[in-house]
Amino acid sequence: MVYYIRYLKAPRLQKQKTGSISASALICITTDLGDAFLSQDVDLLVTLHPAQAENKILCQERVQWHGGKRELPITLGPLPAGISQLSMIMKVTASKSTSTSSDPLMDQQNIPLVLSCWSTSFGGRQSLIAEKLIERRFRVNQSVELSIWEETGNSIARHIWDAAIASVMYLQQILARDPKSANPVLQKILQSERGSSLNVIELGSGCGIVGIALADLLPQCSVLLTDLDEVEEIITKNIEAAKPAHASKIQYRPLDWEEELPDDLFDTPSVDLVLVSDCTYNADSLPALVSVLGRLVKLSPDAVILVALKRRHESESIFFDLMQSAGLEDLNSHHMELPSQHEQWDEIELHCYGRRSQHVI
Repeated sequence: MVYYIRYLKAPRLQKQKTGSISASALICITTDLGDAFLSQDVDLLVTLHPAQAENKILCQERVQWHGGKRELPITLGPLPAGISQLSMIMKVTASKSTSTSSDPLMDQQNIPLVLSCWSTSFGGRQSLIAEKLIERRFRVNQSVELSIWEETGNSIARHIWDAAIASVMYLQQILARDPKSANPVLQKILQSERGSSLNVIELGSGCGIVGIALADLLPQCSVLLTDLDEVEEIITKNIEAAKPAHASKIQYRPLDWEEELPDDLFDTPSVDLVLVSDCTYNADSLPALVSVLGRLVKLSPDAVILVALKRRHESESIFFDLMQSAGLEDLNSHHMELPSQHEQWDEIELHCYGRRSQHVI
């Protein structure tokens, strides 16, 4: 599993008794679920940038995360008193390079063990304390860089999950025609010439990273992100930060799996691709999830479902039984590896489901 630098206390400017200013924060390095902390030492680089000129450095210091700890206080300073008049951003990265502007996700060999984070801007005409948000920046290919916001709190619904990262990598590799990710079912959908928009819906999208990445990568792609009402604010922020490819668009609609599909959920009569990432961890929600998938395929018999998951407990196997009972077959399976601590790797499963009679492989 990869590890995520998170702000337990958002960056802030504080006046010292000497009259100087310091910038402080409290961070941790934890898993996507926040259920474990990084247990090995890692060197971190903490940088203050002007919000409007991130190529300039106001202050920079190296600190160390010690394995076994649960948190790490950061203090930069003393800083000149006038610095509080500037709007600034705090970046924390495990990268040794001071010029790195994003975490690379082009292939499995480039994924960092520890993902960097950027704060919202603070100081200047804004509050001296940053908002409780974290920005992740991912370079997906040479021309596409994702900006995805997460909350710093404990709501796992508004965080990025490991399987979502693997999904983005997998989709990018298929679009790039990487032979390591050969999948005839998805290749037919994503690589074919189209006269109309590719219609995509993502279930349980959380921050929306997978659907947004696909819309940023693929021209003529219409993506509908869905989740419960609680994600609307963060997902709207991420849609606003997105840079869709030519003729692509991204929308959000709330969707409760326990309820009927709204008649006006889609702008189009059919769906081509359904994205599901890390939605199988809660066994209690699996019957409702599979029910929604079955209804979507009933409305769009040619639809393909891409399911990405990291198995966290044995009860997730129920999902596969339910999919089979619903008449949805695993048309193609693949796995990807994400780095874990102590030079280990975690496996992410990727399954393409659909009605076999509709897909000739």
